[in-house]
Amino acid sequence: MTSDQEIKVELCQTMKELYAERILTDIGGNLSFRSEDDGQFFWITPSGLKKDLVEPKHLIQMSLEGEVVDEDTEMSPSVEWPMHLRIFQEDEDFKAIIHSHAPLATALSILKNPPEIPPLTAELGFLVPEIVIVPYEQSGSEELGEAVADRLWDSSVVILENHGTLAVGETFREAAIKTRALEEYLRLYLNAKRFGGELRKFPGFD
Repeated sequence: MTSDQEIKVELCQTMKELYAERILTDIGGNLSFRSEDDGQFFWITPSGLKKDLVEPKHLIQMSLEGEVVDEDTEMSPSVEWPMHLRIFQEDEDFKAIIHSHAPLATALSILKNPPEIPPLTAELGFLVPEIVIVPYEQSGSEELGEAVADRLWDSSVVILENHGTLAVGETFREAAIKTRALEEYLRLYLNAKRFGGELRKFPGFD
């Protein structure tokens, strides 16, 4: 069984990788995971710390009632903790969460009438079964958490309107693969459109 300490190390490594890929920004994005030591708690990244500087000691433990467990910590949890909390409350299989400000997905999120993008390849269609855009709710609000948790049953990686993306998985590796796949999906779509003509939907997802 994987310990919380091991998952903390995985979280920080994943965060550094996504920051280097510019999927996370200096202040944009946050990660969390359900405790393996005690399923009634979760760990989340702090607020205000540059993403590539986050270390295991900086992570903040919270209860599934939304309370900070370690009151002696000098750091505050990410302002998005209500969204993470609500997702963990939704289903026990939601174990690792990555919220990012991936550039292409975030750009799509601000379009008033975004294009309908069909499945394009077998791999991307498997990882991102459909482009799901969650209607806008205030960042850090309980309403945002409710809206996201509801749509995660349609796709385990979604776009948040005027905000960014969110992916869930059994592990951070799984959630990161989905986050990257969504960004690759949009990059492929943009490149295909440059050639002109009608897109051919991947037949395996008819």
